[in-house]
Amino acid sequence: MIYKNSYFKKELRQAYTENKISTNRKIAFALFLGLFSFALYFVFQTLQESVLSDVVPEIMQPSFFSTIYLYIHIVIAFIISYFILYYDYLFFAEIRKNSWYLLIQMGYNPVIMFFSKLFALMYSVILIYTVGFIVTIILTFLLKYTFILAYLPTLYLVGLADLLLITILSMTFSLYAKTVLNGRYWTFFTAILVFALKTALGQYPIISNRVYMQNFSTLFNLQLSAYWLVGSVIIITCGLICLFRSRNIAKYYNLAPDPDILPLDKEIVEIDSITGKQKLIGNIVKKGWRGRILDTVTTFLLIVFICVALAINVFVIVINASTPGQEVSIRGVIPFVFSSSTMEPEIEINDLTYFQKIDTQYQIEEGQIILFEENNLLYVERVVSKTENNLIVDIDYYPPMSQIGAMKKTISRQGVHGVYSGRNRWLGALILFANTIVGRILFLLVPAVLLFYQGQLYKYFRKDKST
Repeated sequence: MIYKNSYFKKELRQAYTENKISTNRKIAFALFLGLFSFALYFVFQTLQESVLSDVVPEIMQPSFFSTIYLYIHIVIAFIISYFILYYDYLFFAEIRKNSWYLLIQMGYNPVIMFFSKLFALMYSVILIYTVGFIVTIILTFLLKYTFILAYLPTLYLVGLADLLLITILSMTFSLYAKTVLNGRYWTFFTAILVFALKTALGQYPIISNRVYMQNFSTLFNLQLSAYWLVGSVIIITCGLICLFRSRNIAKYYNLAPDPDILPLDKEIVEIDSITGKQKLIGNIVKKGWRGRILDTVTTFLLIVFICVALAINVFVIVINASTPGQEVSIRGVIPFVFSSSTMEPEIEINDLTYFQKIDTQYQIEEGQIILFEENNLLYVERVVSKTENNLIVDIDYYPPMSQIGAMKKTISRQGVHGVYSGRNRWLGALILFANTIVGRILFLLVPAVLLFYQGQLYKYFRKDKST
């Protein structure tokens, strides 16, 4: 039989219509992932002098390690999206549509069918991941970073293991999900589960360390982390569950009810294969409370995203438009993006600082950090001493080989606009990102498009896709 003999090839092209061979599309998808990761790396480089350099230095360094480390996390997000979008083709949802039952009755071995489906999906994942990995390395060569071969195999294995674990978990959950919608929820949950597992078992401190990752055997050191042992047990266990569970449920056939053999006082109920909802055949049923809640939550989240994005843009524009004597004041607080390292460690570069707006009657104390105007420019320095009408200020941080106290100066009390009250490093990084081209697109162009086409988008996502 042609269909029987080409079952493995059918699985390889399953997610695409018209039965076209999908290898070229998978390679194109992999190229996109490599280019997207590389572009995202450049976006992060624009945030070099921000809190991200302290929190996630592994993706901020000028090295092959950073670009590849970023790629192996980006590919997980896209593969999960790919799984969710084509869930009813890629996983075992087809068993409930009697696809396996008919093949088994034709003499096809369910064990062979299981392994064909598993290997086809894993082959696709490995192909996409490997091509994208190679593309990322090639693109990084253009930056002329120092090439260190030692951690490349280790990083490759780390990303591949995560993808294989997510794949086998998604396949296992698909055997127990009664609807496509629930199965997609479980697929998304697998990514969260793997992330929680890596965090709980201390895997991230290992894979984010360039020294550790240059030694391949570090991954399997149980004294550092048991993630690989636990992951291997999960993969083997899920594989066995899938094998026996898929073989058992494939024996059952879901027979559609025949209206001619039903009693006159009975009605036929149709179960939606995607949502699991029931409705009477031939009748129009009003949307249930769950559907209304989902619509309300979706609309609310869309409105919140648009409002927040536009608010961030307005806030950034107003701050950028501030001039000495006309600073933005929000309920007596002056937000100010500090773009110097002169006040470290109290205030770091690109922090969003807050200054309490004061008048001439406010008593400034020695040791306070102030925002003041001099020669039509704004400065932030610390008060070291004061006289009746003047203040002596100085910076906190002098670079090595600099003369301490060289920046000390006397200013007029009348030029002080505010007293330092706090800072937020994350908001500072957000404003820095919002000033980039990508930030402008995300926070201004995308909300504008969503706002203009929200009606069409709503109709698209509400379409019945059960066919």
